Parts: sequence; structure tokens; C-alpha cells
Amino acid sequence: APVTGDHVNYSVVSELLTAAHSIRDGSEEPIQVIVAAPNCVKFLGELESMPVDNIYAADTKDLSLFSDDAKSAVIADMLRRVAPNCVLIPANDEGRSVFPRVAIKLNTGLTADCTLLKTERRENGESRVRQNKPSFGDNVMVDIVNRDARRPQMMTIRQGVYKPFEEPVSKSKKPEVCLFDDICVPKSGVWVLEMLPRSESADELLSASTVVVAGRGALEGDNIELLKAFSQKIGGALGGTRPLADEGIIPFESQIGQTGRTIRPEVCLSFGVSGAIQHVEGIRDTKLFISVNRDKNAPIFNASDYGVTQDMKEILEELLKQLK
Repeated sequence: APVTGDHVNYSVVSELLTAAHSIRDGSEEPIQVIVAAPNCVKFLGELESMPVDNIYAADTKDLSLFSDDAKSAVIADMLRRVAPNCVLIPANDEGRSVFPRVAIKLNTGLTADCTLLKTERRENGESRVRQNKPSFGDNVMVDIVNRDARRPQMMTIRQGVYKPFEEPVSKSKKPEVCLFDDICVPKSGVWVLEMLPRSESADELLSASTVVVAGRGALEGDNIELLKAFSQKIGGALGGTRPLADEGIIPFESQIGQTGRTIRPEVCLSFGVSGAIQHVEGIRDTKLFISVNRDKNAPIFNASDYGVTQDMKEILEELLKQLK
């Protein structure tokens, strides 16, 4: 359970719950939550309101935020005791840092940035999860499965891939809570020397109701400046495709697609985007999708509600003129 400040990050947890329930539909396994944090008992009230069967908690005492070496040892010890078949992890900075260390300690594998999970029953009655993710520079989608001897099956899931869990919680059934008060918390070898503010672009992109997307066409001339001005005028968040992130035009946190962010805005306005499947997967649940591309055969039009075949510079200049 990811913890932010003094609260459980329920928006992330609720998406993992949706993924967990999809697995349980094919495996009938219990849904359990682990939380490892300083003074973990203060989070139990929030966790008990979640639709889960069990909660396991461990106090990491005075470990600092970046003590991933020590925290991974605590979590590995917890998972040995719980012995789950599957571990679902948020693909945030902490999840990507802590859980590869946990996987090594448990002698198992970890699949990063999954976009879809499918459960299948084996002949011996055990369930196995097929972990779908992009690979080879986003050019192919692959299914990954753990060998039978490698348990638990561990996978990180990107925020936005699954919708938040919406089924009402039964007030009559509360999860069972187990506090591991005898877990050894090792001393961390990490020292925090400096802390810098993080870019807010990622949070803005995920929460925005209107998103403007810049494609490779935005690299021409002053197109990117026109897009920035347009997005500011309409109060939208600016995102882009992988070429723009690779060029440093936008931060990685603003990249949209299977190796970037998955978004669900009310309106998405796409400019100069060709429409590779890896990018389109990141915006597939947009309610209204409008795209501009001068190539009438661009694949992006197959995913659009409305398409405009024209140079993006001409469109943007006219839109900015009208918005004045």
C-alpha cells in the first residue's frame, strides 16, 4: 500500500484493487494488503475501509523515505510470512526501486510496467498470471509468465492502466489485521544529502480533464511554442509522444503511451501525432479524441472521433487568434 505523507494513496491502491479482483475472478485467491511504514498503525483505519480480506502491517520505525535497501528487507520478510501467489506493485518511483530488491531476496522474477493481467488455471489446479507489457522499444507486446518454482509472481502496474475499483465496500465484513511486531528493521546504508522539488507535470497530466498532445510534428519550427501557448489558453495539460521526451522537449513524466503515462481525460487534442499503437494505448479511454495531422493516412485517425487533415501550424495560429 503506497503511503504519501500521513495518508494511504488510495487512488493508486484502488487501481491495484481492480487488477487484484480481475485475478481473483480466475483464481479465487484472497486479496491482501501489506503496508510497511513508520508508525504504520495510523494507516490501519484507512486500510480497513478497503474491500480486502487481510491487512499485514510492519513498522519501519525511523527509516527515511529513501532507505530502499532496508525497506526491501522488511517487505521481503513480510512476504515470506504471508506467502502470496501474486504481488501487485504500483509502478511509481518507490515501487520500481524497492521491489526489484525484494524479488532478488525472494529468488523470483519481477515484470515491470504491465498493461494487462490474465489469469489461467493450470492442470494441477494452481493459477498463473500472464503479464502483458510492451518490449523491444515498444515495437512488440509480450506475455510473461513465471516458472512454477518461482513464487510469488511479482509485477508493477502503471497508474492509469486499470480504472479505480468502484464496488461498494461491505460494512459488515472488515478485513483481518495482522501486525508484524517482531520483524527486524536493518540499518540503511543510504544517506539523503539533498532534496529537490519534483516536476508537477506528471500529476497535472493524470488529473487534467483536457490534454493537448504533441507529436513528432511539433519538432518543426516553432510548433512546440504554439502548442504550449494553446494548452495554456484552454487550461489543458501538455503531453507528448516518445520522440519529444527523447529530445528533452518534454519531461519523461509527460510522455503518453505504454512506456509513459496512461490518461483518461474528457477531451484529448492531438497535434502531429502519427498514431503508433504504443502511444494510442495510453489514451484509449479518452471520451472525446480530436487529432490534427497533415498526412491523411496517419493511423491516428483510426483512433480519433474527429480528424483534421491540415498542417498543425496553420490550425494552431488560427486557434490562438480566435482565443484572443
